[in-house]
Amino acid sequence: MKNELSNKKLWQGIRLFLFLSLATAAVVLFLTISEDTIEQLKKISPLFLALTFLSAALRFFFDIWRLRYIVEALGKKLSWKGAFYFTMGGLPLGAITPMQVGGVPFQIYVCKKEKILAPEAFASIFTRGLLSAMVLPLLLPFIYYYRQYVTSGIMSAILKYLTIFYGIVAILFLFLLTQTPWLKRKFGRKANGIIMFKEVFTNEFMKRKLVFLKAYITTFLSLTFYFLTAPLLIRGLGIEAPFFEATILQIIMTYAVNFMPTPGASGFAEAGAAGVFGHLMPKSVLGVYVMSWRFFTGYLGIIVGILAISKFVTEKRR
Repeated sequence: MKNELSNKKLWQGIRLFLFLSLATAAVVLFLTISEDTIEQLKKISPLFLALTFLSAALRFFFDIWRLRYIVEALGKKLSWKGAFYFTMGGLPLGAITPMQVGGVPFQIYVCKKEKILAPEAFASIFTRGLLSAMVLPLLLPFIYYYRQYVTSGIMSAILKYLTIFYGIVAILFLFLLTQTPWLKRKFGRKANGIIMFKEVFTNEFMKRKLVFLKAYITTFLSLTFYFLTAPLLIRGLGIEAPFFEATILQIIMTYAVNFMPTPGASGFAEAGAAGVFGHLMPKSVLGVYVMSWRFFTGYLGIIVGILAISKFVTEKRR
């Protein structure tokens, strides 16, 4: 594990993530900054910026808490410290790979240190994503009610992408849960991970439905505070924009950036934010918004995650 954490590829990946993210944000900033930018920044609201920080902190808190419930639903226990390392440490490692899967080996290792077996750890990781996806159906009536906010070309394209992608994921998930005998015959030992996940999911989660419900509720709360990032930050920059419109756009961006093909969605997230939120604010402040938005939705978690990994490695060496 020590070699994995010190591997040059890790830091190369983080550098690539930062380069793509900052380069894209810098281009947006260069194209939008003007004399009016300074005037607009004089309208900054310290209260709403503080609320944006608070919202980010609560998002991380409930994200850590939901992991403890997921593990409890498996019949295991994960300490607050272990859940913190698992959740936050996975963020910078996830930033170096497309679709943010780079943190999985580290997260499995953290679970192993707390006597949680690899199949159970993998089930916990997969269930985190599953629960996040399961929140989306609850949000669809809200999005539909305010559908006038998502009729632009870029939003229609993103919604179509999300519909197709999550539809395929749902079909694959149901297939994997119902066709494990076929998978075992077809792929043999290669399908053991999927078979073990199904056994864990059906035998453990279904025995502890109340705890699983608590995991779902804390997932909903974590995502809710994530969705508040855009409306609070926009107000924090002194911009008057429809609160619910900004929230809906943040919901769509949240689900979209999770599956972009670059490390940590770098480049796509910044360009997407400029395209999606640009009509809500003066052009002169768009670049500042994109960089600030990316800080709260990406860089902040990565900074905390790097500190978490450093502390984890330090403790391991003692």
